[in-house]
Amino acid sequence: MAVDILPVPSDPTLLADIRRYGKFDPTGCYQCGSCTISCDLVGNSVTFPRRSIRYALLGLRQPLIENLDPWVCHDCGDCSLACPRQSEPRISMLTLRRFLSVQYDWTGMASKLLQSKAWYLGSLFSVAVIVLFLIVAYHLWHLGMAAKDFATTPFGLDHMFPIITYYTLTVMLLPLLLLFSRVFRIWRLTMAGERPARAPLFLYAHEAWIYVYQSVTHSLMRKCPEKGRWLGHWMLALGVVMMLTIKVFALRWFQTDNIYPLYHPQRWLGYLATGLILYGLREIFVGRLRAQKEIYKESSFQDLVFPVLLVSTVLSGLAAHTARYAGFALTCHYLYALHIMIATPMLLVEMSFGKWSHMVYRPLALYFLAVRERAARQAPAAEVVPHAL
Repeated sequence: MAVDILPVPSDPTLLADIRRYGKFDPTGCYQCGSCTISCDLVGNSVTFPRRSIRYALLGLRQPLIENLDPWVCHDCGDCSLACPRQSEPRISMLTLRRFLSVQYDWTGMASKLLQSKAWYLGSLFSVAVIVLFLIVAYHLWHLGMAAKDFATTPFGLDHMFPIITYYTLTVMLLPLLLLFSRVFRIWRLTMAGERPARAPLFLYAHEAWIYVYQSVTHSLMRKCPEKGRWLGHWMLALGVVMMLTIKVFALRWFQTDNIYPLYHPQRWLGYLATGLILYGLREIFVGRLRAQKEIYKESSFQDLVFPVLLVSTVLSGLAAHTARYAGFALTCHYLYALHIMIATPMLLVEMSFGKWSHMVYRPLALYFLAVRERAARQAPAAEVVPHAL
């Protein structure tokens, strides 16, 4: 049966656009296939990094943007070890994920933050300054404190409520809303075009469990050779989700000045989440300091800032907690203010536009791939309309 071939225009500016977001070296690749063969995550419909690199080299912008393969890559580094030309396909895939993140973002902020250290650090610092202003303004005008009382007057914690509850919900839900507001755009870019066997609606419902499953288990990372990396990543993600859940649903436990006993859930749940986060961060910091493994040999600036922000958030929160139970009320307030000044920009900037966004994009890509594969299996051969290379 005859198969129609859709011509795809070549864009000579594509390669330069990709390189704005990191190192990308497709010219050293002669398509030997060593990288693809070495990767345990490659399947019948996913053949990275060769296909993605080929799209970029040929200037095929539309097929590259429609391509979900870079999100299947879990940054193991086996492809770079197997490459006989040392063209570092792992780094190229990392750069492609940044490039795709910018295509998904409708605000334009991701492009600025992922290209410029000045924009990235400036955004973090600006949000922290705004938070400091809000804290000072709250105490001066809402509570009616005199400026001289900031250094001498300890307050109980009751005065923070209910405004701190609304604030916490805002800085946690706003990044999630921004991320999920891009879902339709991602679908339109990757699933709604002229592709093989456009999927009917019922297939999206049928495969929806994939998104939940991949979000919870990170199962593909278990195929990577570094087994401890999956455990550290999973514990870090679990600890962050637990801590965010505590902040959303149990923040009012912090309202009273009563000292809770050790068996109170406010304490042991918080301690457990802290331990999980610190365990996951240990793998990140130790690996990057030693730089012995392929996955840690080269990291972007943003890759280093995120774990620093996260560990600073955890330690400042732990310090405020310790000062509170030790009876140092004024110290507790200053530490808690510092904690909010670190946590807020991490959530609003890093979660919304930085590396943390992969927690939504990667499971979504795996979900869409599952829908594509099922649609392709159910479609008649005449409906298959591949791109021409």
